[in-house]
Amino acid sequence: MDMTNAYEDVFSDYKRTEQQEMIIAAPLDLSFKKATTMDELANKRPQAVRTGKIPLRTPTDRFVTCSFWLSNNLLTSMDGFKNLVYKLLDDPAYLSWIDLSFNEIQKIGDDITKFPNLKIIYLHGNNISNINDVMKLKSLENLKSLTLHGNPIENLQYYRGYIVHVLPQLTTLDFSAVLSADKKKAPPAGFYKMIHNNTGI
Repeated sequence: MDMTNAYEDVFSDYKRTEQQEMIIAAPLDLSFKKATTMDELANKRPQAVRTGKIPLRTPTDRFVTCSFWLSNNLLTSMDGFKNLVYKLLDDPAYLSWIDLSFNEIQKIGDDITKFPNLKIIYLHGNNISNINDVMKLKSLENLKSLTLHGNPIENLQYYRGYIVHVLPQLTTLDFSAVLSADKKKAPPAGFYKMIHNNTGI
C-alpha cells in the first residue's frame, strides 16, 4: 500500500471534519498577531486571509462562530483563554474547534476544560513538555481530533500510546487516524504509574 496515498486519505478525512465546522460559521481568526498574552488578542482585528470571510458580529460586538484560531502568535501560556472566549464569542458554550498551534505554550491550561463541546484542538508546534498535561483533556468527551506533534512530549517513547489510552474518545491524533487496533494495544510501560502519580486527577 502506498503510504503517501494512505496519509492523504486520512488527512482528507480530517479536512472534511474541519470543513464541517467551517460550514456552520467562518472561524474567528486571530492568528499571526504577534500577541504574547490572551489579553492582547482581545483588541486585535480578525483576519479573513485564510477563510475568505470573518464571522458575523452581533450588536453586542461578539462573533457568531464555534471555531477560534489563535495560531502563530507568541503565546507562552493559555492563561486568560476562557475570558477571551467569553468576551469575543456570542455563545461560548458551542466552541468546538480551537487552533493554538505554533505558539510557545508550555502547558495545557485548565481553561480549556470549560468548553465541553470541543471536538478539535490544535496544539502542535508548542513547548509542552509534561505528558500528564494531556490528562486535562480527558473530561472533553466530544473531543475527536487532537494535534500535539512538534512539542517536546512527542520525543517520549510512549507518546502516542499514552495519549490514545488517556483519551479513548479520539478518532484522529496528529492528523493520523486512531485505529481500533491502537486502542486495543497494551498500555505503554509505566502508564499506570504515571496516571497514579498525576496530581491533576
